[in-house]
Amino acid sequence: MEDEDGYIVMKRQGKRVNTTQPFPPGRQGSPPSLHCYKIAVGTLGAVCILLLSAVIAQSVWGFNAGQASCSIECNIQKEAFMSHLKQSLCDAVRSGPSGSPRCKLCPSDWRAHRGKCYWDSKGSKFWNESQKDCELRHSQMLVIQDQEEMDFIQSITEGTNLVWIGLTITSLTRNWTWVDGSPFNQTLFPVSGHIASDSCGVVKGNRINSETCRAEFKWICQKDAVVV
Repeated sequence: MEDEDGYIVMKRQGKRVNTTQPFPPGRQGSPPSLHCYKIAVGTLGAVCILLLSAVIAQSVWGFNAGQASCSIECNIQKEAFMSHLKQSLCDAVRSGPSGSPRCKLCPSDWRAHRGKCYWDSKGSKFWNESQKDCELRHSQMLVIQDQEEMDFIQSITEGTNLVWIGLTITSLTRNWTWVDGSPFNQTLFPVSGHIASDSCGVVKGNRINSETCRAEFKWICQKDAVVV
């Protein structure tokens, strides 16, 4: 069949030719497979875990190094403070085994004697209230060890006032016992006065008397001195 210009136009009868062909499998333009995605995600996750582990390890190392540095610096400052304290408060004549001054210190309102600190009250209380007061001061009621300590206590009390000490009668054995649990030597310190289940010890002068624990007297607390 000819057109007006004389060209021949060919038509195929009964069929239309589809010139658009799909890309063959595996060629350019095909979407990536699921297996490739899994590999990529797994690799990325492993890298993230390694980076996180490295950061944690670095942080732990830095913390430990900082702690060690702080510990060394704190020890240096502590030694410098103790050295200054000894020079200011201790007698250089009395020195320890290393040759450095040594002394035993008490709080400002306590009396120092033979490695102990003593505090005498200004008011009066029952015996059990006096004991609680000493505990609040991180100490205990007075426990007299020997005659020399008794003489020192006499100088504190001036030998005239009744003063509670840490001595009481146990309810079961009805024996005198110090508050620290140590036995009482009645040969060294005989007790005067009536003894009952509610008896507590007081000192007057260089003697120990028995009084009812419900009476009100002054009291003495004691604790160990701080050695520097």
